[in-house]
Formats: sequence, structure tokens, C-alpha cells
Amino acid sequence: MESTKNVFDGIKNIHLTGIGGIGMSGIAEYLIKKGYKVTGSDITLSGITKRLEKMGVKIYEGHKEGNLPEETELVIFTSAVSEDNEELQKARKKNIKFIKRSEALGNIVNDKFLIAVSGTHGKTTTTAMIAKVLIDDKFDPTVFVGGNLDFLDGGSSRIGKSDIAVVEADEYDRSFHQLNADIAVITNIDSDHLDIYKNLDEIKNSFRKFINNTKKDALIIGCGDDPNVAEVLKDHSNSILYGFDETNECKINQTVHIKGKTAFMINDDEVMLRVIGNHNILNSTAAYIAVRELKISNDRFNESMKTFTGVKRRLELKFDNGIKVFDDYAHHPAEVTATLSAVRGSHKGRIITVFQPHLFTRTRDFYMEFAKSFELTDELIIAKIYPAREKPIEGITGEIIVKEYNKSGKMGFYIEDRDELISRLLKIKQDGDVIIFQGAGDITALCDQFVKKVKSKIKLSIPL
Repeated sequence: MESTKNVFDGIKNIHLTGIGGIGMSGIAEYLIKKGYKVTGSDITLSGITKRLEKMGVKIYEGHKEGNLPEETELVIFTSAVSEDNEELQKARKKNIKFIKRSEALGNIVNDKFLIAVSGTHGKTTTTAMIAKVLIDDKFDPTVFVGGNLDFLDGGSSRIGKSDIAVVEADEYDRSFHQLNADIAVITNIDSDHLDIYKNLDEIKNSFRKFINNTKKDALIIGCGDDPNVAEVLKDHSNSILYGFDETNECKINQTVHIKGKTAFMINDDEVMLRVIGNHNILNSTAAYIAVRELKISNDRFNESMKTFTGVKRRLELKFDNGIKVFDDYAHHPAEVTATLSAVRGSHKGRIITVFQPHLFTRTRDFYMEFAKSFELTDELIIAKIYPAREKPIEGITGEIIVKEYNKSGKMGFYIEDRDELISRLLKIKQDGDVIIFQGAGDITALCDQFVKKVKSKIKLSIPL
């Protein structure tokens, strides 16, 4: 593997291809704050690109070779772009160095005391929890996380003055192999990204390599309740397993959910959270163990968690007046199940889920699992697939999830037209409903559109 040391040395002008992704935008913000001149492009413009424009980044819509300024010295590109991308081709022709985002990230954080959080699900929230505790406790870390956070001023990255970094370690395209952690977390290992990996065994081997790339004497923190994590770590001496199972070194017990809050014990220490669900109990336990290694006490951890309300789009409450409307990033069957279980645990009324499948391949590979994951919802609406980096696959639409779901005796609907989908929701909603918009695509815009419609109807119903 080519060395990534000093890749930024002597560089002033950097272009990011695919700058609108959450991971790429975090790199962009970091570079801007460090004083680099940054340009970027993406297929579609978004709230993220608007934020970057306000910070001084020149943003181009679409990928074209003309987007690269003549003074460009380095191109950073997302794994989602193909090798025949016009901007990468121009970089080749002009002998401009180009690297993946993962290599850029490794360059920034590997020489620090690095806490890297991996896992198929839960890594964003776990990373955010660790980052918040360290920031609140004046450790002043550098942070890269795969979500927008209020305590990062709505961004996804932070420049710290200390030698500590906290990053989300993504298994997609084996990106996390570029990281050399001092503390590595594995929240879980599940089948996903089967457009990249052949099968679950290959995914587990990828996590093994991530662990093998850690620094000498690194600590590995893993969820022992997950059999795949337990298998990967079975021969690793310097590891701590956590979970609900009695066999774990850090055992979770005495869980209580009260009015949107959660209390539980990790061995003999009490932990309090403002977020719900067993998945968040597990996430916070991993975070608790990680910060404990930096001598942060239980009291200080709980003090920080008092004001942790979650990551944007992780079961984010968008509206609460008669009905509750949540915006949620879940896009894998395990994540859908975790979210709906958390909501059902605190809500006895009707749950309506609007789900936007993410990727044709994921829909094809997991449509039966998706159908089962919605068993706790009372009404299901499936929207048109968000393609992201993929081209359509013949015969694969959200309707195959609906057909499988309806075999359970419940009634789901496949609605491609957004206005029709909104109209149906407005027609069927009742006081006491929880409505969840789920998916990793642009369904957040649909959620905002629905909330705007509901608010306008409330205003219109008030007598003049």
C-alpha cells in the first residue's frame, strides 16, 4: 500500500469529488478550517453543499473535468465515484495526485491517539457519544463522524488542539483499513454492502484486518452479544466484550425506560441516557468503556449524556403536536428493527412507517428481511428506491418489499409519486400516531415536506 504520510505537505489547493457526502463534507470542513483553498463537486446539490458554500467552498453540480481549477494540486474522491469519472481522468492526464477519502482521513488522524469506531450499525451514534464526552471534559479532540451534530455546530467534523482523535471507521469499500487505532470499537458485524463484499465471511475478514492494523497494545472494545464480533475477537488478548449476556466482561443489567429516558447498570455503575432503545444502551456502553480508558469517571460520563439528544436523522423528532413525526436514517433490516423496537417500547398507539429503500442491490438482497423488520409497524408505505451510486436493476423496486410484507396479513403500500404519498399520510393520520420517515437517501426532504403540510393545516384550522 502506498504511504499516505505527508500527503498534504506543500499543498494549498484541493478539490473534492463527491463533496456532498457526509464523510467527504467533514473532510472539506476540516481542510477549510486548516486554511486550504477547497473546491468540490457532486451529482446533486443539497443542504450540505449549501453549508459548504457559505464556508467559502466553490461547489459544482455534476462531475465534469472542467470543474477542476487549473491550480488544483490534490483531488480527494469518494468511494462512490467510478474510475471513469471525468474529474479523476483529468487528474490522471495532468499528473495531479488523487486519493480516496479514507486515505486522506488516515493522513489526518493516524499520528494522534486514535479512537476508531466501527460496526455495521450504531457507529455514528457511538462515535458522537465518545466525541461529546471528550469535548465536554476538555480533552479537545479532533472529530470525524458520519452525521451532523448540534454540538459540532451542525457539522460532522472538528479540529482539536490535543493529540486525540475520534473517528467513525467505515467498512464500506474497506475504508477503515487506512486507520491505525489506539482504541478500536466494533459495535456489531452484519451482512451489508454486498456490492463490495462477497459474503459475511469476507466482511468478518475485513474487520479482522481493521483490528490487525491497530497500533501496538491497542485496546479492542466489542459487543459480545453479537456472535460475529465474538468470533472475530475470540483470539484477541487485549479486548473487552460488552452486552446484555452474562458472559460479557462489561454486563448491562437493570434496564429501565421512563418517559423517553433510559437508565441501566454497567456492572456496578449506573448510566442515564436521553435517548431510547436497547441499541442506544449498547452504543453508550461502548462509549463508556472507551472514555473510561482516558480516566473519565462515571459521573462525568452521565453529566455529558444529560445533554446528548442524538445525531440528526437518528430517530430525530421533527414534529410533536397531536402526532409525532420522526426522521430516521435506518436503511438496513437490523437498523429498522432496532428503531421500531425502541419506538414500540415507549409508544402504545399506532405506528406508521414510510420507508425509502437505499440501493437496488440492498433491496434485492434483503427484501425478505426488510419485510420482516416492519412487523412492529401498523401501516407501511414504501417509497421509490434511492439509487445513490447504482443503476436500476430490472424487476427490483420497493414493491417487492410490500408484497412480502403483505403476506403477514398486514397492508402495505408502494407509492412512487411523492405528492400522492403525502396525500395518503394526511388522509390516514390520527391523533396519537407516530409517523417515522426512514432511509439513507433524500427521504428527509419528504419528511420536512409532510411536516410543513401538517403545520399549515393546523394554522388554517385556527379561527380568525
